[in-house]
Amino acid sequence: MSHRVALALVAEALADAEDDWWLVGGAAVALQGVDIPIADIDVLMSRRDIVRVIARLGIVPVEGVAIDRIRSEIWARWTVPPLAVDLMTGLQVRTGQRWTLVAPGTRQAVDVDGRTLYVPTRAELIDILRLFGRAKDLERAEGLARIA
Repeated sequence: MSHRVALALVAEALADAEDDWWLVGGAAVALQGVDIPIADIDVLMSRRDIVRVIARLGIVPVEGVAIDRIRSEIWARWTVPPLAVDLMTGLQVRTGQRWTLVAPGTRQAVDVDGRTLYVPTRAELIDILRLFGRAKDLERAEGLARIA
């Protein structure tokens, strides 16, 4: 149940976003219907919105974060909700020697307890997970493909 509270807080924090934003990662997979535990909530958003949101929430951003094969222009972790929320802009994944920007082209609204959250469509989320290529992401993509 802590994930529902955290998702509600995310929806409230991003309600006045000027640009499109998406949940990606485990939370998006769960909202698409795959029964998996949610360890944290990953939010992909525009630079304009992330700067404004993290200032309002009092979060100190980290710029140019790179972890293994994943990097983002700005990354900030919001720890007030019961699950950590990672806010990102300019998210990229390295495949071989090339960095690929993760920029969803689809956006699907999902209602959670009367609040609206957004995720890529199931097909696009499968593609994003496969792009990340980690074992957990490939497993999640297979789970989504089975229910598609």
